Amino acid sequence: MTQEKTKAARGRPKTINRERILDVAMKAYWQEGTRGVSINEICKLAEVSKPGLYREFGNEDGLMEAALAAYIEQTFSPLIATLESQTSLSGVLAELVEFVCNEREELPDGCLMVKMRDTQTKLGDKTQNALAEIHHQFMFFIEGWAQRAREGGEIPETMSNQFVADYIDAQLTAALAQRARGEDVEKVRAVLKMAFSVLA
Repeated sequence: MTQEKTKAARGRPKTINRERILDVAMKAYWQEGTRGVSINEICKLAEVSKPGLYREFGNEDGLMEAALAAYIEQTFSPLIATLESQTSLSGVLAELVEFVCNEREELPDGCLMVKMRDTQTKLGDKTQNALAEIHHQFMFFIEGWAQRAREGGEIPETMSNQFVADYIDAQLTAALAQRARGEDVEKVRAVLKMAFSVLA
């Protein structure tokens, strides 16, 4: 009887709500940037103790990596799925404009990946590696579309696949930064469409 009570006391039930913590962390990093919010603030917002958070994620790097994965699942993966349904580079570019300019209810403007890339050297190894891999996958995807667009006569032979991918990445990064700063969405849309018109 005494042994059973001791075992019950030691085997505390797990009360951490991982999904809630990730949702809070993802939105906080997305809104404020990774340097703009502390682990203590996230603990307060998620109503979890710091030891409890560290038990679940290991450290701040583990939390950021998991928050980035949650962002990719919620925002980036659906974008890639939408892009894969397009049959032309012009269709891909139109979808990218909508991704940048779409106003998501109860979600911050801009892009968590862009904010993380802005402070990449200050991130932990896990988060840096995950960010680099996601960016590599996106660039590889766009280079594939550039190749198909060239074969279909949509872009000039003088533009390499890498140039097209780098150009699109640069325009997206600038536009998403503008959105994060709260600039007028229609102005951002017009400028981005003009920038993409070089390719389409």
